[in-house]
Amino acid sequence: WWTSPRRRVAPAMPPSATDAVRPQGAPRRPGTSTVPSNQPRQTENLSPEEKAVRIGIIKRDYDDIRAKASADYTAAASAFPGGLNAFLRQLALLEREKRLDFAAVLTPRELEDLEVRETSAGQLVQRLLGDTAATEEQRRAAFRLQQEFEDRFALTFDTAPAALLERERARCETQEKIRAEIGDELFAAWLRGEGSEFGTFATFVAQQGLPAAAALELWRAKNEFTLRRLEVAAQRTFTVEQSRAAHAEVARQTAARVLAILGPGAMQAAGHE
Repeated sequence: WWTSPRRRVAPAMPPSATDAVRPQGAPRRPGTSTVPSNQPRQTENLSPEEKAVRIGIIKRDYDDIRAKASADYTAAASAFPGGLNAFLRQLALLEREKRLDFAAVLTPRELEDLEVRETSAGQLVQRLLGDTAATEEQRRAAFRLQQEFEDRFALTFDTAPAALLERERARCETQEKIRAEIGDELFAAWLRGEGSEFGTFATFVAQQGLPAAAALELWRAKNEFTLRRLEVAAQRTFTVEQSRAAHAEVARQTAARVLAILGPGAMQAAGHE
């Protein structure tokens, strides 16, 4: 359904010097350029108003197809071919096609400006770094890394242990890259915005008179603990006893790592938590 050309008459817009004449009602997929495929699009010849009109058309086309896809999936329910994962893959393909169509109209910088404003990755960066002293380039770097992660995983729903491990490993790697781009102070603000967990680490570390960096080390230890548990779960050859022993070893090693970060006194104060 999503590759089938649809007949749609584009609303009138100021003609561009590079526009080829398309017969009224001729089929085109969403956002397809009216320029013949063997001719490059000259985006510099389009005015901002023309670009805005074309982007609006592309958005409406893809909204229409997405709505049709959602209706088909809802109507078919469990009979939908491939189930939820297939439906989400179709949505991901639509997003990639939409980006290509945007790129045919906008310059690379204009495309990134649009995505920073409108994608979930862009909105996440705005929320987590919006009130900080992060520079524009730091925000852009964090956005590109987060967008790369979401391109791979945002529209997936695979709960198999191996898939969960792959996603979590990629998430941790992405966050470490973001940390390297924006620095520890801004990254601490990023983590505080994600949820209460890092704030709990930071508060405890401050109460115990430990360096602020210890909170980040606790965060990294927690991530490693999660990854190790997922690795054990993904071992399909383990018996129940082997799995139980592996989980116990992961817990023992993590406790030793946390002890090294906190020291005996703070470890005792932390108790079970």
